[in-house]
Amino acid sequence: MKIFVIVCCLLSFCLHSQKKPPNLGRININELTLNVYQKDTTANALVLEESGYVFVDKENNYKFRRDVYRRIKIFNNTGYDKATITLNTYKNESIKNIKAITYNLGTSNKIEKVYFSNDKVYKKQLSEDWHEVTFTLPKIQTGCVIEYRYSVISPYSKIDDWKFQSDIPKLKSDFSATIPGNWKYNIRTRSDRKFDRKNTYVKKNCIEIPGAEAGDCFKVTYGLDSIPAFKSEDYMLAKKNYMYRLMFELISYTNIRGLTTKYTKTWKHTDKTLRKRFFDNQVTKTRFLKNTLPDSIKRIVDDLKRAKTLYNHLQNKLFWNQKYWSKEKLNIREIYDKNSGSADAINLLLHNALNALKIKSYLVVLSTRKNGKVTKLHPSISDFNYAIVKATINNETYFLDATDKFLSFGEVPFMCLNGEGRVLDFDNGSYWEDITSKDASTLRYNIDFSFSEELNDLHASIKSREKGYYAIKKRKKISSDSYEEHLDNFESQYPNLEIDTFNIDSKTNEKELKLTYVVTSSDFSTTPESITLNPFIINRYSKNPFKLKTRNYPVNFGFAWFESFFINIKIPKGYKAVSFPKNKVLSLPNNGGTIMLTVKPNTTNLKFLLRFNFSKSIYNNNEYDYLKEFFNQIINIQNSYVKLVKIKA
Repeated sequence: MKIFVIVCCLLSFCLHSQKKPPNLGRININELTLNVYQKDTTANALVLEESGYVFVDKENNYKFRRDVYRRIKIFNNTGYDKATITLNTYKNESIKNIKAITYNLGTSNKIEKVYFSNDKVYKKQLSEDWHEVTFTLPKIQTGCVIEYRYSVISPYSKIDDWKFQSDIPKLKSDFSATIPGNWKYNIRTRSDRKFDRKNTYVKKNCIEIPGAEAGDCFKVTYGLDSIPAFKSEDYMLAKKNYMYRLMFELISYTNIRGLTTKYTKTWKHTDKTLRKRFFDNQVTKTRFLKNTLPDSIKRIVDDLKRAKTLYNHLQNKLFWNQKYWSKEKLNIREIYDKNSGSADAINLLLHNALNALKIKSYLVVLSTRKNGKVTKLHPSISDFNYAIVKATINNETYFLDATDKFLSFGEVPFMCLNGEGRVLDFDNGSYWEDITSKDASTLRYNIDFSFSEELNDLHASIKSREKGYYAIKKRKKISSDSYEEHLDNFESQYPNLEIDTFNIDSKTNEKELKLTYVVTSSDFSTTPESITLNPFIINRYSKNPFKLKTRNYPVNFGFAWFESFFINIKIPKGYKAVSFPKNKVLSLPNNGGTIMLTVKPNTTNLKFLLRFNFSKSIYNNNEYDYLKEFFNQIINIQNSYVKLVKIKA
């Protein structure tokens, strides 16, 4: 997302009573002798105290300044990473006033101090706009306490979020800001508990302006104690959606002459800003494309077929440069002629091309899964970081993204499955709509087993049919590997299987991927009287992704999904099946999913049908225990064994 600079007109201001940077040396002997945090005995480290303070700094030409102080107890060597501090700065931002000390417990319980040397601060460029500043405290060992502070000096009025919660617990975390009254912000908090400290008030006469009356400041303070560590787990959205934090969104700025610039107005104004500043007024540029697009596409009568053919044409023509937003001014003709661009440029072109061929389409702005959820409490531009297209054809909705050559028509990248996006309808008014994939995601296996005549080899034919996000992921993987690499990777993943032949169905349509493997398996055991094997030789779940005792945030798969295994074991002559899993049917509450196992033995074959599905993309935290047990049942079934014994004469 582009960041806009606000030019500060406070060169003659005088701010009274600004806080000094926090002093180091707050250590005590009890912190050094602390061996474990009783509220979380698994913690590798513990924040003893931290604070942040934002203000406009007279000493740095009235730029915004953030002072950060932190003191951390390190319990074991896994917590050593907390001694390396990494800070990212944008363009003209800088890091100053770095001070740091490592404390260790010496002989006779004497506190030993090791001071950080500023020549050990390292800076590297991450991109054209971003730099990384890194420093590591010295002499880190188990039981030590580290203490550091730094200041971020910024010419930009964006106030970064204050994160009360992290991956380690905290005893105390405080944030305060003194903001001159000519800046106005929306302030949001995310916490499921009451703050231990909270105070907001207007501080009178905190700014002197020569030739004018003294100005006021807005003072805000928030604090929490005994903050638990945030425990990440699979199938979740961005952590910042759930972690305790404080957020600022700029509303307006008023200069000393009384002129006000509004940055957050109404959603209607936000939509216009997106059109003007982010899409550079290129949302209705269809004339060039009407004349340029291939006649073979324009002559197609059927709307859906015409849209699909156009989509495939642009997918193959355009190369995505892996950037979400373009810094350069967008121009439809240049994008088409250049054959490459950022995601906003490519999908802006797709939007105009669809409209040029009389397919009604709209641009959709959204926030990707890693970027966090978009707030709808007040208008915001900074939450958005990606754009796709919505097409309406024969009263059906299709969300489209031409950046990914592996997406079928009606599919969007997995990263876009993050709830609602804003559909930009500049004629009738924009609105919110849930971003979903058009097609189901399914994985179906047909596995046929047969033994060699000598019973020393087990052969299997594995046929898979994949749709939706299963197929997208597999297509990308196969495309990135050579034929030999794919075989090597398969055999590395399944070391008990050796591939005899492999085939991708050349007649596979755009929605479905079909693969066939013929393999020899060593994953069975024999005795003179019996044969034992696990029939789930592929895509077997061995670990439950849900391990937390309590999960305080939803499980988000992104999409509903279904898997099935149809397995046929040809029983060798002279043998019979005596041990195999029993039939089973289980369901999740609220129609959340079903497991069905059916086993049919006869004298020549043993047939399995295992089907399980997750019919919802999102499960709330109250359903977590059910999901955990649901996965346990899948694992138990797939770890079941079949036993065949020799028939006695």
